[in-house]
Amino acid sequence: MVKKKSPWSMIILVVLAIVFLFPFVYLMGGALKSNDEALTKPARIFPSVVHWENFVEVFKLDQMDFPIQTMNSFIVTFAVTLGQILVAALAGYAFARIKFIGRDPIFMIFLATLIVPFELLFVPLYLMLAKWGWINTYLALIIPSLGNPFAIFMFRQFFITVPKELEEAMWIDGAGYLRVFFSLMLPLSAPPTLSIFILTWLAEWSALLKPMLFATTPEMYTLQVGLNFLNRGAQVTTPTIAYLMAGIVLATLPPVIMFLLLQRRFVTSVAQTGLKG
Repeated sequence: MVKKKSPWSMIILVVLAIVFLFPFVYLMGGALKSNDEALTKPARIFPSVVHWENFVEVFKLDQMDFPIQTMNSFIVTFAVTLGQILVAALAGYAFARIKFIGRDPIFMIFLATLIVPFELLFVPLYLMLAKWGWINTYLALIIPSLGNPFAIFMFRQFFITVPKELEEAMWIDGAGYLRVFFSLMLPLSAPPTLSIFILTWLAEWSALLKPMLFATTPEMYTLQVGLNFLNRGAQVTTPTIAYLMAGIVLATLPPVIMFLLLQRRFVTSVAQTGLKG
Protein backbone atom coordinates (compact mmCIF):
# COMPACT_ATOMS: atom_id res chain seq x y z
CA MET A 1 0.00 0.00 0.00
CA VAL A 2 1.43 3.33 -1.10
CA LYS A 3 1.21 6.07 1.48
CA LYS A 4 -0.17 9.37 0.29
CA LYS A 5 2.11 12.32 0.78
CA SER A 6 0.81 14.80 3.29
CA PRO A 7 0.00 18.22 1.80
CA TRP A 8 1.59 19.78 4.86
CA SER A 9 5.01 18.47 3.86
CA MET A 10 4.70 20.18 0.48
CA ILE A 11 3.53 23.40 2.13
CA ILE A 12 6.48 23.35 4.52
CA LEU A 13 8.92 22.77 1.65
CA VAL A 14 7.43 25.65 -0.34
CA VAL A 15 7.64 27.99 2.66
CA LEU A 16 11.25 27.01 3.32
CA ALA A 17 12.11 27.52 -0.35
CA ILE A 18 10.61 31.02 -0.26
CA VAL A 19 12.48 31.86 2.95
CA PHE A 20 15.84 30.74 1.55
CA LEU A 21 15.33 32.30 -1.90
CA PHE A 22 14.01 35.66 -0.69
CA PRO A 23 17.45 37.17 0.16
CA PHE A 24 18.76 36.35 -3.30
CA VAL A 25 15.61 37.74 -4.97
CA TYR A 26 15.94 40.93 -2.91
CA LEU A 27 19.64 41.13 -3.79
CA MET A 28 18.93 40.70 -7.50
CA GLY A 29 16.20 43.34 -7.33
CA GLY A 30 18.58 45.77 -5.63
CA ALA A 31 21.27 45.09 -8.23
CA LEU A 32 18.88 46.21 -10.97
CA LYS A 33 17.87 49.49 -9.28
CA SER A 34 19.45 52.89 -9.57
CA ASN A 35 21.61 53.92 -6.61
CA ASP A 36 19.01 56.49 -5.55
CA GLU A 37 16.16 53.98 -5.69
CA ALA A 38 18.22 51.40 -3.80
CA LEU A 39 18.52 53.90 -0.90
CA THR A 40 14.82 54.76 -0.93
CA LYS A 41 12.82 53.84 2.19
CA PRO A 42 10.67 51.85 2.56
CA ALA A 43 12.60 49.52 0.31
CA ARG A 44 10.91 47.75 -2.57
CA ILE A 45 11.89 44.33 -3.82
CA PHE A 46 11.67 45.00 -7.55
CA PRO A 47 13.00 48.07 -9.38
CA SER A 48 10.72 50.54 -11.09
CA VAL A 49 13.21 50.76 -13.96
CA VAL A 50 15.64 47.92 -14.69
CA HIS A 51 19.30 48.98 -14.83
CA TRP A 52 21.27 46.14 -16.41
CA GLU A 53 24.17 48.51 -16.86
CA ASN A 54 24.96 48.15 -13.13
CA PHE A 55 26.68 44.86 -13.94
CA VAL A 56 28.96 46.72 -16.34
CA GLU A 57 29.53 49.76 -14.13
CA VAL A 58 30.82 47.59 -11.28
CA PHE A 59 33.88 46.83 -13.44
CA LYS A 60 34.59 50.57 -13.78
CA LEU A 61 34.38 51.65 -10.14
CA ASP A 62 37.19 53.73 -8.65
CA GLN A 63 36.47 52.36 -5.17
CA MET A 64 37.56 48.82 -6.12
CA ASP A 65 39.39 47.06 -8.94
CA PHE A 66 36.76 44.44 -9.72
CA PRO A 67 38.62 42.60 -12.55
CA ILE A 68 41.94 42.35 -10.67
CA GLN A 69 40.29 41.30 -7.42
CA THR A 70 38.19 38.70 -9.22
CA MET A 71 41.37 37.31 -10.77
CA ASN A 72 43.00 37.23 -7.32
CA SER A 73 40.04 35.25 -5.97
CA PHE A 74 40.32 32.68 -8.76
CA ILE A 75 44.11 32.36 -8.36
CA VAL A 76 43.98 31.92 -4.59
CA THR A 77 40.94 29.64 -4.67
CA PHE A 78 42.31 27.23 -7.28
CA ALA A 79 45.85 27.27 -5.84
CA VAL A 80 44.63 26.47 -2.31
CA THR A 81 42.16 23.85 -3.55
CA LEU A 82 44.64 21.95 -5.74
CA GLY A 83 47.48 22.31 -3.23
CA GLN A 84 45.30 21.15 -0.37
CA ILE A 85 44.19 18.08 -2.33
CA LEU A 86 47.81 17.11 -3.07
CA VAL A 87 49.03 17.66 0.50
CA ALA A 88 46.03 15.93 2.07
CA ALA A 89 46.24 12.97 -0.31
CA LEU A 90 49.94 12.45 0.40
CA ALA A 91 49.42 12.74 4.16
CA GLY A 92 46.33 10.52 4.07
CA TYR A 93 48.22 7.85 2.14
CA ALA A 94 51.08 7.97 4.64
CA PHE A 95 48.73 7.61 7.62
CA ALA A 96 46.82 4.80 5.92
CA ARG A 97 49.62 2.68 4.46
CA ILE A 98 53.10 3.64 5.66
CA LYS A 99 54.14 2.31 9.05
CA PHE A 100 56.33 4.70 11.03
CA ILE A 101 56.94 5.46 14.68
CA GLY A 102 54.14 7.48 16.24
CA ARG A 103 51.85 7.24 13.22
CA ASP A 104 48.59 6.78 15.12
CA PRO A 105 49.32 9.38 17.88
CA ILE A 106 50.36 11.93 15.25
CA PHE A 107 47.15 11.27 13.33
CA MET A 108 45.10 11.75 16.50
CA ILE A 109 46.88 15.07 17.09
CA PHE A 110 45.92 16.11 13.56
CA LEU A 111 42.31 15.23 14.27
CA ALA A 112 42.40 17.14 17.57
CA THR A 113 43.30 20.33 15.69
CA LEU A 114 39.85 20.22 14.09
CA ILE A 115 38.40 21.69 17.28
CA VAL A 116 40.78 24.67 17.13
CA PRO A 117 39.23 27.57 15.16
CA PHE A 118 41.51 28.74 12.38
CA GLU A 119 40.91 32.33 13.48
CA LEU A 120 42.90 31.69 16.69
CA LEU A 121 46.00 31.20 14.56
CA PHE A 122 45.77 34.51 12.69
CA VAL A 123 47.96 36.53 15.08
CA PRO A 124 50.91 34.07 15.21
CA LEU A 125 50.50 33.43 11.48
CA TYR A 126 50.59 37.15 10.73
CA LEU A 127 53.74 37.64 12.83
CA MET A 128 55.43 34.69 11.16
CA LEU A 129 54.46 35.73 7.63
CA ALA A 130 55.54 39.32 8.31
CA LYS A 131 58.94 38.06 9.49
CA TRP A 132 59.33 36.14 6.24
CA GLY A 133 58.21 39.11 4.14
CA TRP A 134 55.19 37.28 2.76
CA ILE A 135 52.50 39.76 3.80
CA ASN A 136 50.60 41.13 0.80
CA THR A 137 51.73 38.29 -1.47
CA TYR A 138 50.04 35.22 -2.91
CA LEU A 139 52.20 33.08 -0.63
CA ALA A 140 50.49 34.51 2.46
CA LEU A 141 47.06 33.84 0.97
CA ILE A 142 47.84 30.29 -0.17
CA ILE A 143 50.47 28.52 1.98
CA PRO A 144 48.72 28.72 5.41
CA SER A 145 45.63 27.02 4.00
CA LEU A 146 47.32 24.00 2.42
CA GLY A 147 47.14 21.83 5.54
CA ASN A 148 43.58 20.67 6.24
CA PRO A 149 43.12 17.93 8.91
CA PHE A 150 39.60 17.20 7.69
CA ALA A 151 40.85 16.58 4.14
CA ILE A 152 43.65 14.35 5.46
CA PHE A 153 41.07 12.38 7.43
CA MET A 154 38.86 11.87 4.36
CA PHE A 155 41.75 10.63 2.21
CA ARG A 156 43.03 8.33 4.96
CA GLN A 157 39.61 6.78 5.42
CA PHE A 158 39.33 6.16 1.70
CA PHE A 159 42.84 4.72 1.26
CA ILE A 160 42.20 2.25 4.08
CA THR A 161 39.39 0.72 1.99
CA VAL A 162 41.62 0.13 -1.06
CA PRO A 163 42.67 -3.56 -1.28
CA LYS A 164 46.34 -4.01 -0.45
CA GLU A 165 46.69 -6.56 -3.25
CA LEU A 166 46.67 -3.74 -5.79
CA GLU A 167 49.68 -2.13 -4.13
CA GLU A 168 51.48 -5.44 -3.69
CA ALA A 169 51.21 -6.10 -7.42
CA MET A 170 53.02 -2.83 -8.12
CA TRP A 171 55.64 -3.50 -5.43
CA ILE A 172 56.47 -6.80 -7.11
CA ASP A 173 57.21 -4.79 -10.27
CA GLY A 174 59.63 -2.65 -8.28
CA ALA A 175 57.45 0.39 -7.65
CA GLY A 176 58.08 2.57 -4.60
CA TYR A 177 55.65 4.46 -2.42
CA LEU A 178 55.56 7.56 -4.63
CA ARG A 179 54.97 5.60 -7.81
CA VAL A 180 52.22 3.57 -6.12
CA PHE A 181 50.65 6.79 -4.88
CA PHE A 182 50.67 8.71 -8.17
CA SER A 183 50.01 5.74 -10.47
CA LEU A 184 47.45 3.85 -8.39
CA MET A 185 46.13 5.46 -5.23
CA LEU A 186 45.62 9.01 -6.46
CA PRO A 187 43.68 7.98 -9.62
CA LEU A 188 41.47 5.75 -7.46
CA SER A 189 40.72 8.54 -4.99
CA ALA A 190 38.24 10.42 -7.17
CA PRO A 191 35.45 10.37 -4.52
CA PRO A 192 37.35 12.15 -1.71
CA THR A 193 39.14 14.35 -4.25
CA LEU A 194 35.85 15.67 -5.60
CA SER A 195 34.44 16.20 -2.11
CA ILE A 196 37.51 18.12 -0.95
CA PHE A 197 37.63 20.09 -4.20
CA ILE A 198 34.07 21.36 -3.80
CA LEU A 199 34.26 22.05 -0.06
CA THR A 200 37.63 23.79 -0.24
CA TRP A 201 36.74 25.77 -3.36
CA LEU A 202 33.56 27.13 -1.78
CA ALA A 203 35.30 27.95 1.51
CA GLU A 204 38.22 29.76 -0.13
CA TRP A 205 36.05 31.66 -2.60
CA SER A 206 33.93 33.08 0.23
CA ALA A 207 36.81 33.68 2.68
CA LEU A 208 37.01 37.22 4.02
CA LEU A 209 38.99 37.45 7.25
CA LYS A 210 42.19 35.75 6.03
CA PRO A 211 42.68 37.84 2.85
CA MET A 212 41.64 40.97 4.74
CA LEU A 213 44.49 40.44 7.23
CA PHE A 214 47.20 39.15 4.88
CA ALA A 215 46.52 41.46 1.89
CA THR A 216 47.15 45.15 2.52
CA THR A 217 46.75 46.81 -0.90
CA PRO A 218 43.79 46.82 -3.34
CA GLU A 219 45.96 45.08 -5.95
CA MET A 220 46.15 41.99 -3.70
CA TYR A 221 42.58 42.07 -2.35
CA THR A 222 40.31 39.18 -3.22
CA LEU A 223 36.82 39.89 -4.50
CA GLN A 224 35.23 39.50 -1.07
CA VAL A 225 37.62 42.02 0.52
CA GLY A 226 37.02 44.49 -2.30
CA LEU A 227 33.26 44.18 -1.90
CA ASN A 228 33.62 44.64 1.86
CA PHE A 229 35.39 47.98 1.40
CA LEU A 230 32.91 48.97 -1.30
CA ASN A 231 30.15 48.27 1.22
CA ARG A 232 31.75 50.71 3.66
CA GLY A 233 32.02 53.34 0.96
CA ALA A 234 28.42 52.80 -0.07
CA GLN A 235 27.34 53.83 3.42
CA VAL A 236 29.45 56.94 3.95
CA THR A 237 30.50 58.44 0.61
CA THR A 238 29.23 58.32 -2.98
CA PRO A 239 26.14 56.09 -3.13
CA THR A 240 27.18 52.80 -4.74
CA ILE A 241 24.72 50.45 -3.07
CA ALA A 242 23.26 49.21 -6.38
CA TYR A 243 26.75 48.57 -7.76
CA LEU A 244 27.59 46.74 -4.54
CA MET A 245 24.59 44.46 -4.96
CA ALA A 246 25.49 43.88 -8.61
CA GLY A 247 29.02 42.92 -7.55
CA ILE A 248 27.68 40.51 -4.92
CA VAL A 249 25.43 38.87 -7.52
CA LEU A 250 28.42 38.39 -9.83
CA ALA A 251 30.49 37.04 -6.92
CA THR A 252 27.85 34.42 -6.14
CA LEU A 253 27.67 33.06 -9.68
CA PRO A 254 30.86 30.88 -9.70
CA PRO A 255 30.00 28.87 -6.54
CA VAL A 256 26.34 28.55 -7.54
CA ILE A 257 27.26 27.29 -11.01
CA MET A 258 29.83 24.87 -9.59
CA PHE A 259 27.38 23.46 -7.06
CA LEU A 260 24.63 23.02 -9.66
CA LEU A 261 27.01 21.18 -12.00
CA LEU A 262 28.58 18.93 -9.35
CA GLN A 263 25.91 18.44 -6.70
CA ARG A 264 25.00 14.87 -7.70
CA ARG A 265 28.64 13.81 -7.95
CA PHE A 266 29.30 15.48 -4.61
CA VAL A 267 26.62 13.44 -2.84
CA THR A 268 27.94 10.25 -4.47
CA SER A 269 31.55 11.05 -3.57
CA VAL A 270 30.68 11.68 0.08
CA ALA A 271 28.83 8.36 0.23
CA GLN A 272 31.94 6.56 -1.05
CA THR A 273 34.38 8.03 1.47
CA GLY A 274 34.84 7.51 5.19
CA LEU A 275 32.00 9.91 6.02
CA LYS A 276 29.35 7.20 6.00
CA GLY A 277 27.02 7.02 8.95
